[in-house]
Amino acid sequence: MDATTHCPRCDAPRASLVRDGFYHRADDSKSIQRIRCKECGKKFSNATLTPTYRQKRRRINETVRFCLASNMCPRDIAELVGVNIKTVAARLIWLAERAREKNQRKLQAYIDAHGPIKTVQFDDLLTFEHTNCKPLTVPFAVIDEVRIPLGFRVASIPAFGRLAAISRKRYGKRTDDSIMARNKLFQELQAILPPNVHFKIDGHKHYPRLIKQFFPDATNSVHISDRGCIVGQGELKKTRFDPLFSVNHSFANIRAKVNRLNRRTWCTTKRPERLADHIDIYIDVLCDRLETDRKKRRPRTSHA
Repeated sequence: MDATTHCPRCDAPRASLVRDGFYHRADDSKSIQRIRCKECGKKFSNATLTPTYRQKRRRINETVRFCLASNMCPRDIAELVGVNIKTVAARLIWLAERAREKNQRKLQAYIDAHGPIKTVQFDDLLTFEHTNCKPLTVPFAVIDEVRIPLGFRVASIPAFGRLAAISRKRYGKRTDDSIMARNKLFQELQAILPPNVHFKIDGHKHYPRLIKQFFPDATNSVHISDRGCIVGQGELKKTRFDPLFSVNHSFANIRAKVNRLNRRTWCTTKRPERLADHIDIYIDVLCDRLETDRKKRRPRTSHA
């Protein structure tokens, strides 16, 4: 009864709860404590108030979470863990809800441990939904050098270049939600970053105005994007020193780890909301990997 603090029906305190035997849960081979409330007579268990309540395949959660951030498509994941692909689609949404909560706690823990964030790199990742004629933009902010994501948004934009006329003919006029998405992202950043933070950005014309609007006391440095190298598929640059390496490396990594963002893939995004859920799960796994790398890294010793 350690995990139960109140009755889920009448909200009676723990003093009104008594043990009422056990039952065997076949899903994960655990014995679960049954509990009875003396106030309302309701019977429940320690599993009632947990996030996995009424899930039939709890054992697959961690595997699905890791696979979604390891360049595996939903059909391959379903075959690996032995479930229907619809189960993987449902767990994607469920895992994303948990990941968003965890990501906020991890970011706050980093700020508490290392102090205010001084430098941020900001840029947009381009992708599409269903077809190249329906492009999407993902405004993305990361902490300089450590590559910890601060936040992102997913927004639709009109097709550009040679696909613009084709897109209008097939799907009609497409709205541009990029400015609204960046505004919402910067509103969130206002609660995280100090007023005098420094932004590193590329030559996008909207970025300086955005920074001035939400961070009047902040500074920014503009670094014009260089030619992309083959390995990073345009995200990593050919230049020897890239001032925006943290955000460009994050983009290259996310394209390699999130299957629907690969440059050459048939696992395209059908709904922008699911892309946002997938990125939230990726950030959750990425932060765990970065934390593991920091713990493995040996401390530097000074030599006299």
